[in-house]
Amino acid sequence: MRVKILEHEFELANQLSAIEQLFTVIEEKLKDTGYAFTSLTIDGVKIETDYVLYLTQRINDIREIEVGVTSFRALLAETMVSAGDYLERAQPEVEKLSGEFYQGPTEESWQKFAQLLEGLQWLLEVVTTIESCQPGKQTILGRGAEFGEKIQMLQDALQNSDHVLLGDLLQYEISPLFSTLEKEIKELLNTEGYKDDFN
Repeated sequence: MRVKILEHEFELANQLSAIEQLFTVIEEKLKDTGYAFTSLTIDGVKIETDYVLYLTQRINDIREIEVGVTSFRALLAETMVSAGDYLERAQPEVEKLSGEFYQGPTEESWQKFAQLLEGLQWLLEVVTTIESCQPGKQTILGRGAEFGEKIQMLQDALQNSDHVLLGDLLQYEISPLFSTLEKEIKELLNTEGYKDDFN
């Protein structure tokens, strides 16, 4: 089977052992290029998940694999846009959830709270990535530590079953943090020209 990645082409045997070799070669070819692996197009079919399963089931018949890549910068821009969209949608929900905790949380409130914690963990990862890719920028700087601190405060209040404190934290800590972060991400997208990376 023929494999194409960036400007390179090479042949691999149509054997199960070639699957591991394929991913080793992808890693080697992309190292220090500024590109990240995003997908495989196998005989014209674009695959974005479960690569190994797809390859294993069809290994004997595969003729061509094209490796999809994107620049780290474009990937970062896409992630920032997703984070901005999430923050915009989540803010009113956080405020509603705060009110629910003041009144006494229902089962649905706890489900929303669990989703919020997952969202906070994801945002922590996003902010940490942005900070590592934007060293020295005042926007976003230190937000990773702040997110970690807020998550810990929520977990402590949860552990103590303090519903009023959870409501306070959501209203006075998380909601303003979401608002500030949303503005900072939009500012970063506009001032650093990331939107151009979508073209």
